[in-house]
Amino acid sequence: MSDPDVERVAFIDNNRDIQGTYIDGIPVMAVHQIAALSFDVVLLMSAKTLDMKKQLLDMGIDVKKIWCWTRFESEKNKGRFFFFCGNPNVLPTGKKVLIISTDLGYNGGSLAAVYAAKALEKRNYNVVVAAPGGNAVFIREFKNDGLNIMICSALPYLYSEELAFVEKFDFVIVNVFQMMLCAKAISRSKPVIWWIHEPMAFYEPVLEQFGEYVRQDRFKNIRIFAVSRIAQKGFNHYFPERMIETLAYGIPDEQSGINDERKSSKMVFAVIGGVIPLKAQDIFLKAIKKVSGELKKEALFWIIGLVGRDSYGDEIIELASQEPSVVFGGEMNREEIRKAYGKIDVLVCPSMEECMSIVVTESMMHSNVCIVSDSAGMADYIENGENGFIFKTGDIDDLAEKMNYVLCNREKLPLIGRNARKTYEKQFTMDLFEERLDNILLQVENTTYCV
Repeated sequence: MSDPDVERVAFIDNNRDIQGTYIDGIPVMAVHQIAALSFDVVLLMSAKTLDMKKQLLDMGIDVKKIWCWTRFESEKNKGRFFFFCGNPNVLPTGKKVLIISTDLGYNGGSLAAVYAAKALEKRNYNVVVAAPGGNAVFIREFKNDGLNIMICSALPYLYSEELAFVEKFDFVIVNVFQMMLCAKAISRSKPVIWWIHEPMAFYEPVLEQFGEYVRQDRFKNIRIFAVSRIAQKGFNHYFPERMIETLAYGIPDEQSGINDERKSSKMVFAVIGGVIPLKAQDIFLKAIKKVSGELKKEALFWIIGLVGRDSYGDEIIELASQEPSVVFGGEMNREEIRKAYGKIDVLVCPSMEECMSIVVTESMMHSNVCIVSDSAGMADYIENGENGFIFKTGDIDDLAEKMNYVLCNREKLPLIGRNARKTYEKQFTMDLFEERLDNILLQVENTTYCV
């Protein structure tokens, strides 16, 4: 780390083997020696950040002096804005809406944010999506689609420069739980809509990092929504005193733009998403082992998503190697995924917890049959055997049974797919999303602000 504005006085490490040595001329010291140093900030740079923070707090170090790397980067980048103009036309009578999210990419939270922006623009709002960074291809795609995107590198922290920018807007939607600092800071000057998408597993790390700012806060002037019942349950687990409402997203209808290639003699089952334990690709692969041998010959099993170089990724590769009908599709961009929907017969969502899977909604839009775990938010919209299938979370036998059933009952799948499409039309169209968002903003506008 080289920065002319930063003076490094020491490295602190619990490893006795390197204590007393030097790195780039800077001494490596034991943690207890920190009391003898004069410093402004302790910058946590270990994989065991939370353990280090607790150790420092137990020694009496002021929490305000303990910074994570995100805080350090934010301090360096405050006041820096990069604007990607997709729509230069400003409606003089349109209200201004700022949507703040985490790094933009091909994930559910980011897609929900940009689809919310598109929905509000249809209702004549002037919208900007702000994020600390993001995937260049994703940003270019949605800029070219007419969205205005602001990269604000200081987020999730807000300094005077960022707060001055925020004040230009009539409404602020803070997307995802991880941006809780933004929701709290902005609510001091104006009402905020906070839209929660995360499963329970995301809460502890965020609260450990930012909890001292908001753990006991009552969230005045923040109207909180969850994308599904599952997301609502997670939030209320950590903040039981604050019940929140649900706000389902909407997605553009892209069915007509897909060339239907489901003419293969083999039925294609697919899981779409990054290969991580929460997505439970291992459950999918173990269920494949239990599919009847003769039926298995009539199927292909796709895993679409980035496989990490970690123990779970290694496990998935090993399990897949035992089944010749398993194919890895890798990470796909939006256009590639759109084409994949035309080849997929059955979308499987085996997640241990999935608040509201956009890939399931998209699959239903494309009239695909979906098999989802009962811990997925979309399970609330599925009736077994009518418009899809639900299996018990983590139950390999139950998932294998559902996969066997669809292989044995191909003639029933077109009707189930059509019913899935009807579910999209009744619940998740952009027209419905526009109406829901517009009504919420009108309610917020007519709400008395608490000071």
